[in-house]
Amino acid sequence: MLDTSLKSPAPEDNPTYRALRNFWHPVCYANELGTTKPLGVTLLGEKVVVARLGEKVVAMYDRCPHKGAALSLGQVLDCKLECPYHGWQFDDEGKCVRIPAREEVTATLNRHATTYHAAEASGMIWVCLAETPKYDIPKFPELNDPSYRVLQGEVYVWKTSTPRRLENFVDFAHFAFVHDGTIGSRENPRVDAVKVWREDNVLRFDRSGVKEPGDPKKKKMMGIDDQWIEPTNVYHVTMPHTVHLKRLFPKDNRYVLFMASSPVDATTTRNFWFQARDFGTEPEHDAFFMDFEAKVLDEDKDIIESQTPIQMDLTGELARLEMPVRHADIVTVEYRRWLNELTAEFTDV
Repeated sequence: MLDTSLKSPAPEDNPTYRALRNFWHPVCYANELGTTKPLGVTLLGEKVVVARLGEKVVAMYDRCPHKGAALSLGQVLDCKLECPYHGWQFDDEGKCVRIPAREEVTATLNRHATTYHAAEASGMIWVCLAETPKYDIPKFPELNDPSYRVLQGEVYVWKTSTPRRLENFVDFAHFAFVHDGTIGSRENPRVDAVKVWREDNVLRFDRSGVKEPGDPKKKKMMGIDDQWIEPTNVYHVTMPHTVHLKRLFPKDNRYVLFMASSPVDATTTRNFWFQARDFGTEPEHDAFFMDFEAKVLDEDKDIIESQTPIQMDLTGELARLEMPVRHADIVTVEYRRWLNELTAEFTDV
């Protein structure tokens, strides 16, 4: 009999988790990072400091090589990151360029802080811990499109792994039960197969022909009088766990959700997200749309955090303990297949 206690493996024993070092992950919103103070974050269990040094965004291991103080407690001076303990300064390549206590030994000591890849894109600051990122940073084309009203969502943290969070977003079968009355209905629980394909670093699939309830206020904004709405949902899942969902409603109304999950550690996920709409674009409607998304997230949270094991070790017992349903779980099957291939590429499984 299989062990149903389902304790997550130690992070170092989970090849899927280890492989995530090879990808870009968001660590904060771009507007959270100022020009005078660095920001400390945790990514894949590692303490990281991000900072703007002039026009460049940098990421370093959050530890000064002098006496181990957190660089994130320091400041940015003259495009250098200054340690709060003894004032050592580091340039955008992590090289120590000033030791105030003894200026003359700076070049002789030749000390460096550990650096990582960092970039600003799609409204966020992204970091990759590996030497070479596997894929490009996910794209959010609506961010600067003037035809959309774009809102930045509040970061939320769930006690789950990033693959679990990603799968929840694209799990069609749960809509009818977890989101009955919001984006699903128990009257329409059937899930038909969709075509799933890979395009560069993106897992793509569309879903249409599914009736869902619509909030009266939202339907009024779109000029829709029907009891049920049948949108076409276009999904782009940028591996390993970013989703761009464009919802195409009747009468050319478009609504976009862009969500990127960040692995704080093996069992904690920070989630960054935006919404964009080209109807009801007046600012007085913002609270309505944000409250709606908050309700959907609240419906999901406890259930996703209840899943065991928290981590997804696709090389272990999980493959035998979970039973995908033909057609209904096709997206999960294809996502896990690709994630497994990427795991094998970067580990010895």
